[in-house]
Order: sequence, then C-alpha cells, then structure tokens
Amino acid sequence: MPARSPERTPVRDPGELPPIPEDQAQQLEKDIKEFTGGTEFDESLRPNHESEQSPTYSAAAEAEQYTAEAAAEYEGVEPGQESAENAAEVRANETLRTDAEILGRRYPVSRMIRDAGNTLQWGKERIAAGWNNAKEQPGLLKDKFMHGLAKSSYDRRKAKLDEVAHLSDNHPLKKRRMRKLQKAEARLNRRKANLDRRKNRMSGRLETVKNAYESRREATIAELSERADKARARKALREKMRKEQNVGWFESWAAAKEHVNSIPKNQRRRIASAVMNAAEASKNSQEASWQARYAERASADAQNRVESIGGQLQQTRTELNSMRQQAGEIANMESDLVSVRENAAKLQEKADSLSDDSANKFAATYEAIKAQQQQENMEKAIADYHKRLAELQRQETQLAQSLIQAQKDVENTGKALENRARAEAAAKKKAEATQQARDRSVENTFV
Repeated sequence: MPARSPERTPVRDPGELPPIPEDQAQQLEKDIKEFTGGTEFDESLRPNHESEQSPTYSAAAEAEQYTAEAAAEYEGVEPGQESAENAAEVRANETLRTDAEILGRRYPVSRMIRDAGNTLQWGKERIAAGWNNAKEQPGLLKDKFMHGLAKSSYDRRKAKLDEVAHLSDNHPLKKRRMRKLQKAEARLNRRKANLDRRKNRMSGRLETVKNAYESRREATIAELSERADKARARKALREKMRKEQNVGWFESWAAAKEHVNSIPKNQRRRIASAVMNAAEASKNSQEASWQARYAERASADAQNRVESIGGQLQQTRTELNSMRQQAGEIANMESDLVSVRENAAKLQEKADSLSDDSANKFAATYEAIKAQQQQENMEKAIADYHKRLAELQRQETQLAQSLIQAQKDVENTGKALENRARAEAAAKKKAEATQQARDRSVENTFV
C-alpha cells in the first residue's frame, strides 16, 4: 500500500489524554465520521472514474484524532454539568471539515496547474506500465498455453482414473493412474501459479500507477487545504483584532500572519471549520429570513384574496336579492304577455284583412307593428331577467367555492408562516452560536 500522505497529523496515543464523557465521545465520533468519509476532486481528471477511494486516507484514524483533540480541549467537563457556553461550543465544533470542504473552490489556478501536472505524470507512468505489460505479452501467452496443456492433461488423467474407480486402491493399474493424476495436478497448480503471478504483476503495475495518481491528488488537496486553513484563520484573527483592539490593517495583517504560523495545524483546522460553519449558518439564516418574508407576503396575499372574494360575493348577493325582488313584476309581465300576444295577433289579422286601397290599411298596419314590438320587448325583458338571474346564481356558487378555498389558503399560509418564523428563529440562533464558537476558537489561540 502507498505511504500515508505526510500532510496528515499523526494520531496521538489515547492513553496520554484526559478522560472524556463516553456519551459525548460517541456522539462526536459519529458526527465526525459523517464528514471525514473521504474527499472530493475534479472527476474530469480522474483516470478511472469507477475506481474506489485511495487507501492512503483513513477515516477511522482521522475520527480518532479529532475525538482525542476534542477530549483535550474540553477536559474537566462532566456530563450534565457543562455550562451553556461549553455545550454550545461542543455542538458547534462537532462539524469538522474535511480537506476538500476546507479547500472548496480556492486556488483554482494552482489546482489546475497541479492537476495538469499530475495527469501528465499519470500519463507517463501509464505509458511506461503499458509498455512493460506489452513486453510481457509473449510470456503471458506462453503461460496461458502451458496452463491449457496442463489442464487438458489433468482432465485426461482424471477421466482415466474415473474408469477404474471401481477397483481397489491397491490395484496396480489404479495406483499407477493415481500417481499420474497427482503429477498432472502438481503440474497444473504450478502452471496456474505462474500464470497468476504474471497476471498480478501486470495488473499491479496499473494499480500502482492509479494509487500514485490518487496519492499525489490527495497530497495536493491536503497542501492547498492547509493554505486555506491558514488564510481563514488569518482573516478571523484580523477581523477580531480590528474589531476589539481597533488596530490598523497592516499591523493586524502582520500580527495575524505571525500568530497563525505559530499555532498547531489541528487548531488551525478547528478555526477554519468554525469560520466555515459560521459563514454557512449566516447564509442559512439569511435564506430563512427571505423565506419568512416570502411566506409573510403569501399570507397577506391570501388574506387580501379572501377580502376581495368576500366583497365580490356580497355584491353578487345584493344584486341577486334585488333581482329576486323583481320576481313579482316579471310574473305579472308573463301573465300580461298572453293578452299582448292575442292582441297583436288580432291586430295583425285585421291589418291583413283590409285591402290595399282601404283608408284604414296604414293605421291598422301601424297598430299591428306597435303591438308586435311591445310583445317582443316584453319577451326580451323576461328572457334577460331569467338569464341574469341564472348568471348571478352561478356566480354566487363559484364565489362561495372560491371563498372556501381562499380561506383554506389563508389557513395553510398562516401555518407556513409560523413554520418559517420558527425556522428563521432557529437559524438565527444557530448563526449566533456558530459565530460565538468561531470567536472562542480564535480566543483559545491566545491562551
């Protein structure tokens, strides 16, 4: 196996550390393992995307290291007796970042150059391994051929022995064939061992190339993540000194650089993790605030919709009541319509009975047309009334259903607003806790 990356901090002997509460150690180790299960890198530069994670990284050793460091930091805190600040700090520092998380998208040029160099080196090593394997192809073919001959010989010997299986073991023919079979089996095992040894040697060259690529990639990530650790720690120290001591930019920069270079690597990683946790919690808090404002706006819109639909429904019902009050007039009009129709028919009949030369022809025709227009106006008024009444009733039903749905929406948006408000409060509380943990991580370096 390839050697472990030198950037990893060696695990200290647990026997040299003060005791830590068992429940806190188990929970801390469980959470740490979730964040130290491996690192991520640019898949476009990976020579074999289906290969497993490099064996140079040990998540268990990393978890033991962080557990031991947490035990040393929180020495003397008994279960159930820790203060609120210590408990908040323990919870905030449970999320320890891996190398890839600490690195993030920093140093893109350096990563691009080193990844390109790593890929170039992998190409050279892969070509060399392929050339060495190509030189062993004749030997591989020979081993396969000899293995095939040994296998066929073994099968023939075994078939011959099966023919005399019914004979006694002391029978000379059976004893001879048994010796032949044993020799054939030994020869087959020897040929198979030679073939497997050559195959393993050829595949081992490719595996060595892949492991070397992964080791160089892990070393690059570890080195750049250490630079990111220092950068985040320096920034946190500069901000704290400018805020509390009110020092200038250059003095804070020089003091932070000198101080960060003097503190241990694991403490820098703890500060960087706390800084990232605080930044992530602040971002989540801001997003929760936006979501709460959106929920508040949606609740207000739903309430306005209820009021609007309620006003339209009230107006529709008022108009519908007014239409229903006209029902008596429409009923009288319908009863009068019968006599109006009869009168119009009589007048029309009278006008048709007169000759064109009659002096009363024009007057009779005029009276018939006038009666017919009255009839049409009454029929139209009655039809418009019934049509408007049906329209108002249908509109009332629709508005009533819309009002019920709008009231449900108001209830749902109200519950959503309450949930968003609770989430916002929790996010703000977590952001404050992570910021306090970040400040304490920086202050611990001053002791």
